[in-house]
Amino acid sequence: MLSMVIRMVARMSRGVDVAIVGYGVSKFNRGEYSNHSLYELALRSVVDMFNTMGFDMDLKDRIDALITSTTYSKAYTASILVDMLGIRARIVNRVESMCSSGADALVAAYSYIASGLSDLALVVGFDSHTSGLLLDWDIARGDMRHPAHWAALYAKRHMHEFGTTREQLAMVAVKNRRSAMANGKAYFSSSDAITVDDVLNSKPVVEPLRLYDCSIACNGAASILLADADTAKSICKEPVWIKGIGSSSIGASINSINLTEMHATIDAARQAYGMSGIRPEMVDVAQLHDSFTILEIMAYEDLGFVSKGEGGYAAEGKVSIPAVNTDGGILGRGHSSGATGTAQIAEVAIQLMHKAGSRQVRDCSIGLVHNMAAAGTHATVIILGVN
Repeated sequence: MLSMVIRMVARMSRGVDVAIVGYGVSKFNRGEYSNHSLYELALRSVVDMFNTMGFDMDLKDRIDALITSTTYSKAYTASILVDMLGIRARIVNRVESMCSSGADALVAAYSYIASGLSDLALVVGFDSHTSGLLLDWDIARGDMRHPAHWAALYAKRHMHEFGTTREQLAMVAVKNRRSAMANGKAYFSSSDAITVDDVLNSKPVVEPLRLYDCSIACNGAASILLADADTAKSICKEPVWIKGIGSSSIGASINSINLTEMHATIDAARQAYGMSGIRPEMVDVAQLHDSFTILEIMAYEDLGFVSKGEGGYAAEGKVSIPAVNTDGGILGRGHSSGATGTAQIAEVAIQLMHKAGSRQVRDCSIGLVHNMAAAGTHATVIILGVN
């Protein structure tokens, strides 16, 4: 105990670098895992991490913290997963904040390492296609409880204020479907390409959104391994360093939102940029929370990649932005609430470690993750870098 206290004090006094040293992602699917438990699905992502990174299985004995990220209704998920993995970690807990659970779990793991409570922390995000869909809280939503309802409100307001068009929304869906086709683990990896007309002519959901403007709920899992600087350098040739973190929440009620922007995203981004010293124009690759096409367009603006009202032009390619949602994003990869944030982080790590194959972004060294939940009222922004 004394040695742990001494280590904590030493780390806090000098500041601690924390790195991502490993990642693993399962296939995102609806039917493939129907005969397996969610824990088995979660384990697939951990096994994928060890295989992808070439880790010796003895490394799992050094993991001293495990955090699960899930909206799964069953209790004790982290402790059960630790038991299944055969890990004897000091810290074992669960993070749940709906669709933002994954990024928030990484923030918890970062905090454990930065404080000296952990040296090697594993975050495992997982969920099924039936969990984490509705929020039974905000009476202001009335019968409009599905996320598509509030996304439609955003879309209508953005179109009214800035002239954003249905075609510009559709371009986001087309881009992300194309990226998903190059990602073997995405839900739409084996699908055909879609066109703007395909999106515009797909089934109406909530005006002005069409079916292809909306993500699909999936079974999926993704794992991230974090380490302190000394450990990171000893087990990983290309660690990805956590440069900045920002998180913001204004509750869960849609009646507190300015529908032309996502306040929590703006606030979280301000914190992350401030901590990292990174400016928006320095970001090379980004994973944005695109559960609906309008949210990616708004994120372009709220993260500072373009000026307010220019998000539609960015979707058209008329304004320069980083490479966005290179794995297909939520629209192309699929949406597994607890795994979405961890899968986003994994994709940025893959890009920064230059292991993305055909979807590799050239010369990227700075990445950004934007994960949010509950009608945009909660958001976490994480900035990652290789130097």
